[in-house]
Amino acid sequence: MQAPKWYVIGKNQYRLTLSGVREVRPYFPYLAIGLLALYVAYLAPAIVGSFTDEALEFLLSQAAVATIQLILFSIFLWFIFFPVSLVLRDIQISQLEIFLSAPVKPSHLLLGEFLGVLPFYAIGVVVIAGVFTALVNPLGLGVLQTAIVVMVFVLTFFSALWLGTVAGALLRTKLGQSDRGRDIGKAIGFLIALPVVAVMYAMMGGGLATVLSDPGASGLVRSALGLLPSSWGARLITDFAANPGNISAVWFETLTRFGGLTLFFLASLWLGVKLADRAYNLETTSFSAAKAKSDGAFYNALRSFVGGGAFGTLVVSIFKDYGRRLQNLSRVGYIMGIIVLINVFLVRPDEPFGMFLMGQALFGVLAAFVVGEVTVRGKECLFIYRKAPRGESRLVKARLAQGWIVTLPIAAALTAAQLAIVPRISPLAALGYIAVLVVLAAAYVVLTLGLFLLMPAFSDKGGEFGVIMMVIPMLSLGSFIASDILLGRAWSGPFVVVLSWLVGILLLVLGKRNLGRIE
Repeated sequence: MQAPKWYVIGKNQYRLTLSGVREVRPYFPYLAIGLLALYVAYLAPAIVGSFTDEALEFLLSQAAVATIQLILFSIFLWFIFFPVSLVLRDIQISQLEIFLSAPVKPSHLLLGEFLGVLPFYAIGVVVIAGVFTALVNPLGLGVLQTAIVVMVFVLTFFSALWLGTVAGALLRTKLGQSDRGRDIGKAIGFLIALPVVAVMYAMMGGGLATVLSDPGASGLVRSALGLLPSSWGARLITDFAANPGNISAVWFETLTRFGGLTLFFLASLWLGVKLADRAYNLETTSFSAAKAKSDGAFYNALRSFVGGGAFGTLVVSIFKDYGRRLQNLSRVGYIMGIIVLINVFLVRPDEPFGMFLMGQALFGVLAAFVVGEVTVRGKECLFIYRKAPRGESRLVKARLAQGWIVTLPIAAALTAAQLAIVPRISPLAALGYIAVLVVLAAAYVVLTLGLFLLMPAFSDKGGEFGVIMMVIPMLSLGSFIASDILLGRAWSGPFVVVLSWLVGILLLVLGKRNLGRIE
């Protein structure tokens, strides 16, 4: 057993041991509750107090109803999609078999799972509710009105969390019966975040709230939002803001909307229990053998394009393995969706510089998703290549070729689509933007491949993978912003391209050396 470490703070020494952490654990709930109470009572009002006048003016405006509806709707979607995404990204069917072998009903198992994560989600609910109660308190709401506002958040988001837990459990039982189903689940778990991101970007752009607050806006969208429980709570909050301390003036709206939220929560619990008892189970897993087909025209052309021979066969084999996994394709689709949403809601068409800045950061993330397979598949795959003559060098070259084949056409197509909506841009300028971003995307492939070889991430759930995925956009955005400040906008693009290539080549050389030392 490893000896405990001693830490010096001031003149005293402290020893951190596992037993010491366990001694603190019983007091964690009380500590968390105390900090949350401090946040609700003092910190949130202090933060909101700095812009009280603007907040009050907003709450009494016509745009408040639409904006609060959208805020609650986006958080409502997040509370549904996040547990589903969490389950689908890591379907552990063996763990489910152990749970279901216990002498309990499936509905009891699902309720236990829901209650187990409830305290952690409750922290987020308290934080959100604290901000809103701090916003409406200066209006002079009564104690009962404030309590109802808090309960609106509790009922709305706990209902969404329960629906997400049920949906994730049902999908896990259906998709976890085969390797193909688990791959489909991982793909869905990644793409399911796009609707939430779309609503967030639409709110940040300001267009959606403006349209909904306009009396002449599309009645279909407003009616659809009005049917959701999140909109019932939003209308109740704005009703209380318009009638502070006078709940009798809106007693009918309070009864119908708050009562509807309560009934929705109870109905979702009942329906989830019934569905769990019927569908939350395991069936006999069927096994099927895959049959390899002869290469088609695409793979034959790809083999010839990279030079043919043993290297061409290796590139085709890596490309096949990458394309067969829907999780990989979903990651590419996710980045493409994010770029489209950014350009639709956040970037002005008359400012190509914003497109350049957003695109160059996300193309780095796309490159990381594509070439990260070099180590994410595990050490065993690396050891197989090590046994072949010059296997490690061929692996690096093949991964580099595969990364360029996937990333560069996507970068060119997305950049061309972005520039197509820019008014009065010359064809020569458009080709220049496309060329710069394609060359930059090629540099990002080299850079990210070098990072993954230098800091191997043998699992996409490990800390190394998360660190690399955070470093790449920060490095790209930081270098571009710094060069824009120091050199000006005209020279920042070429400077970032040259810098990215130099750093990428350096990291790739160091990473290739580190690859030979992995044991």
